[in-house]
Amino acid sequence: MGHLLLTWRLIRHDTRRRPAEALVFLIAVTLAIASLTLGLTARNALATAYLKTRAATAGPDITAITTDTDPSGLAGRLADTPGVATQADPIFAFDTTIRAHGRAAHSSVEGRDNAPSAVDRPLVTSGTWVRPGGAVVERGFAQALGVRVGDRVTIVKRSYPVVGIAISAATPVYPWSDWAQGPGPSDYGGRIWLTTADAHAAAGHTPGVHLIHLKLTDPTDPHRWSATVFTDDRRGDSWVNTHNWQTVLTTDAVMIRNMQPALVVGGWLLAAAALVTLAALATARAARDNRRAALLKAVGAGPGTVTAVLLAPHLLLTFLSTALGLTAGTLAAPHLIDPSAGLLDTAGPPDSVTVFAAVFLAVVVAVTGALGPAVRAARGSTVQTLADPAHTLTRHPRLNAVTAYLPTSLLLGVRLLARRPGRAVLASAGTAATTVMVTALLTFHAELDATPAVRRFGPLEVRTDQTGQVLLAVTFALVALSTLNTVLLSWGTAVQARRALTITRTLGATPGQIVAAHCVTQLLPAAPGVAAGIPVGLGLYWFFATPITPPGSWLLTAALAILLAVAALTALPAWAHTRVPAGRVLTMEAA
Repeated sequence: MGHLLLTWRLIRHDTRRRPAEALVFLIAVTLAIASLTLGLTARNALATAYLKTRAATAGPDITAITTDTDPSGLAGRLADTPGVATQADPIFAFDTTIRAHGRAAHSSVEGRDNAPSAVDRPLVTSGTWVRPGGAVVERGFAQALGVRVGDRVTIVKRSYPVVGIAISAATPVYPWSDWAQGPGPSDYGGRIWLTTADAHAAAGHTPGVHLIHLKLTDPTDPHRWSATVFTDDRRGDSWVNTHNWQTVLTTDAVMIRNMQPALVVGGWLLAAAALVTLAALATARAARDNRRAALLKAVGAGPGTVTAVLLAPHLLLTFLSTALGLTAGTLAAPHLIDPSAGLLDTAGPPDSVTVFAAVFLAVVVAVTGALGPAVRAARGSTVQTLADPAHTLTRHPRLNAVTAYLPTSLLLGVRLLARRPGRAVLASAGTAATTVMVTALLTFHAELDATPAVRRFGPLEVRTDQTGQVLLAVTFALVALSTLNTVLLSWGTAVQARRALTITRTLGATPGQIVAAHCVTQLLPAAPGVAAGIPVGLGLYWFFATPITPPGSWLLTAALAILLAVAALTALPAWAHTRVPAGRVLTMEAA
């Protein structure tokens, strides 16, 4: 209990005195966990939302579509087929082009009665159900068209007021809701309901189809039932097509097919950036952690106790950030997986795989970034740490010989970099993670530019916009973390090398050369990070999507922009240190 009380008091003391460090670590890890959780729970959230919508709207297990002008014969045969639990009356539907707010789109127009159907009862989310002279628009389609209750839509040269907005699980979400196109190739489209009389009047001489919705006694295997019932000899001369609820769910999943990899891969890249953040914070607090470890050992604490005390704040923040990330990802998943607003939003607890992956990721980040400094502090000499002697620099004769004739800035930068190679690896890894995501975002836009305009600005705009927003959000988070990491690493380098570089200034180096030397310490590791990040980003995008390469000018501009940003962010802390007179710095160091 004494150890626990001591640990808690130290954690509380650190959090009160330096809340910014705890907040930075908390945000970095939470972002990584939330992104990973979103990617892993998206498919389950989609299935849950679909099943909830299906239950609320009495969604069919099988939908039979026929071009027969009189579907009563087929409907009668299906009603007498073993395995059919409930059958709705045939629904007349036709395909047409509708207009609203100056936009045109394909849509099926279904004729429905005011009385609730036995199967497929669309749930009205706004307004009322169909009435003579009024139209009800599927919610995802309405959102894409910008239509609300009270607006008007034009169907076959006749204008109808929108009296309601509804959702249904009988068809996939927009833009795959148009099942009234009959034989032959089909196009993307939405779904609109009119009264049966209005639908027939609007269709005129346009050929239509009839939809027959069925509920089965065993909905778990609709494929087998369909293959048994709809054989060639039983179809006759009629064109009959069938869709089952599993096909609907699979089609809905296409909406998030490109989004999931961006979130999962982005989560791991954010974890890499969070690891760099934690390592940079550990470097910044290394001096006081070493002194704290020495004081604890001086009063009798063993290496295990010291290590636990130093690790406890990181593990506590890791636990908190994991809980926040899982909660944020789980709550956001239902909204993210339904970009066309065609399903009921629902949030459920994450499954065991998602929880394990999130905890594993957080523990890896915390242990990798904090365990090494904690163990080194626990094993250090108590007397030497408390005495705080000058640190003896490791000599590199070969490096000194190679760099002897380099320009002053490059010479100083290379030698500073050689003193702390681990920090160079961290800087390179952080830059590579950001470059990977920037490259993926550029490749996505290159693919978008190569897509025909009819697809770019058609119904698939819904899915494309969402994927682009996810890529942009993850890239923005990575850029923000990388910016913070670059500032922290450059500030730590400036603080630890302040005395040596101040002596260099007294020997004739100018402030500009000192600033340039600091930039070298970040640019040299950043260059291989950018060089590795571009092919890795292209490879990951090709693995999950279309193999396409953005223009070389885009990639070159991005690489130069990243390196320029690293140089600028490094120069600011270095410039701040050169503003302090050399005499004052040496006096402070001597004291």
